[in-house]
Amino acid sequence: MRRLPGSATLRVLGFAVADALLLGVSWVLVYAVRFGQWPNLSRGPLGLVLAWLLIQYLLGTYTALARHQLNLGRQWRNCLVAAASVFALAVLITGLRGEPWLSTMSRSFLIPVLGLGFFSTQILRVSQANAHLWQPQEQWLMLVSARERQELSQAIEAGGCALPCGLEWRAVQGMPAIPTHLLGLLDLDGVVIGSEHQLMEEDRRTLLGWQDQGVRLLSVPGWSELFLKRLPPALVPPGWAERVEAFSHARSGPSARLKRLGDLVVSGLLLALLLPLTSLCKPALFADRCSGRGGHPFQRLRLRASGRLGALPQLINVWRGEMSLVGPRPLTLAVMQELRARFPGAELRQWMRPGMTGWGRIAGPPPEEPDAVAWELGRDLYYLRNHSLLLDLRLLATSVLTLFAPAPWPR
Repeated sequence: MRRLPGSATLRVLGFAVADALLLGVSWVLVYAVRFGQWPNLSRGPLGLVLAWLLIQYLLGTYTALARHQLNLGRQWRNCLVAAASVFALAVLITGLRGEPWLSTMSRSFLIPVLGLGFFSTQILRVSQANAHLWQPQEQWLMLVSARERQELSQAIEAGGCALPCGLEWRAVQGMPAIPTHLLGLLDLDGVVIGSEHQLMEEDRRTLLGWQDQGVRLLSVPGWSELFLKRLPPALVPPGWAERVEAFSHARSGPSARLKRLGDLVVSGLLLALLLPLTSLCKPALFADRCSGRGGHPFQRLRLRASGRLGALPQLINVWRGEMSLVGPRPLTLAVMQELRARFPGAELRQWMRPGMTGWGRIAGPPPEEPDAVAWELGRDLYYLRNHSLLLDLRLLATSVLTLFAPAPWPR
């Protein structure tokens, strides 16, 4: 099926209509539960729904959905802004009618409906993320160098894609300009652009024109994170400044502070519960010297008896700030030095506290993967760029389940 002009606009409109239907149904249900009767269609609710849609559109929510770019953080921000704006509009209209503004709050169906507005957007986001389950697989054009193609091919063959897609490879050097009709010929959903060759001006114009029609443009690392759920170490940006910009999420910001606060609370509670066992565990403790955040060494605590509970003493490391509940695997100084010699991007692991569990360990490498170290490093690099409270909670829950389940948790 050939891509039709304006299809991006139609997808944006489709998401807006779907959000309107979900929000409308939510309002009807809340009204029926609150007042015991079905509501009559009136200008007030209709106006509020239209205001919600307009604000979400202006914030770019539906465009981001159409381009698979709406992450949870942006969704939260947009929904909070839209809810506050709609509520302020309801207060204003109530005041213009000469009614007390508190009467708006007495309509207790309004606040739940605005809350359900977030979940309606969440439903759309989840449906978009899992569209590959019922829609044909996506088609991508890979404009990459020979080295990037080799690295991506090896990564795909070893671990597969988290999302199925069809790939069309095209060299970027010594090739004529990209034909504009290639978009419809291949029915493309996106284009991956390598970083080792500068595109011709004509190709740039063509790609930007495709983007206006709804085609996604991603870098090689961006595509790897989305479809592979890992970043092959060989594809880490070569320049230090580029790495600082790309991985700054791992070092600072609200998420890093919340992560540390969660470490303190959880490790403190668990240590308090395990306090009666402290005297019994002391003879069984041993420590080895590992590389921590910023390359600073620390003494990692473990139980001498191997097993799934052998890492429990590391809760003390977490409380001290030497480790985190979730993060890259703590490595000894010798192993870390060897890893950095093989992969210059391995130093990025040291930008975050090592963890008792992590994305790189939840699922081991596939059986056909010859380099388990590179596999885990690739998953750790993905985590450094994408860690969040929800991802940490998911990894912690998965780790707890693996303590009682003999089979490894699936990727």
